[in-house]
Amino acid sequence: MKEKNLNEDENLDLDKNEEKLSNTKENDNQDDLKDDIAESPDEIILKLNKEVDDLKDQRLRVIAELENFRKRAEKDQADALKFGISNFAKEIVNIKDNIERAQSSISEEVRSNDSVKSVVEGLDLIAQSTENTFEKIGIKKIESLDQKFDHNLHQAMMEVERDDVEPGTIVQELIPGYTLHERLLRPAMVGVSKKTQQNQSSSKTEDEISE
Repeated sequence: MKEKNLNEDENLDLDKNEEKLSNTKENDNQDDLKDDIAESPDEIILKLNKEVDDLKDQRLRVIAELENFRKRAEKDQADALKFGISNFAKEIVNIKDNIERAQSSISEEVRSNDSVKSVVEGLDLIAQSTENTFEKIGIKKIESLDQKFDHNLHQAMMEVERDDVEPGTIVQELIPGYTLHERLLRPAMVGVSKKTQQNQSSSKTEDEISE
């Protein structure tokens, strides 16, 4: 009998709990309905319009990011095609240096000698072919002589005393410099002018007097 009563009590407790849960769910649903009813049609439209605007903004951001990524990828690809030959370009520039040294070492007397004339002409053709190759692949020689020194393009190897030009003017080119598609490939090794010692002393004296 006692066991039976216990079971009945447990069942009653379960029924009560289920009834409480049911009542709670009903109350929650009623609260949700009240919230929905509390919002007017205009408020619902404004809310939906805001959500639409947010989605449009997200879409535009994604499109902009994809467009930027596409442009970066195209630029990287173009740079790879342009500058991927940098190492080759440096080697061919060194070859050009050797050709020019060979040409400069040939005197007019040797050039007029029939026994080596064909060799000299062949060397000149190689030099011209190298120039044509430079033009095709975008290598340009840096103009240095009589230009103002530019640390982005030139490397000063010495100073030369000169009063007939402005200080900082390139008066000697030791090794020519080159660019590859406007990017520095090799700086020009140059000599840069400075005032003579006499003029430097005069300038100091004038400065002291003016003070």
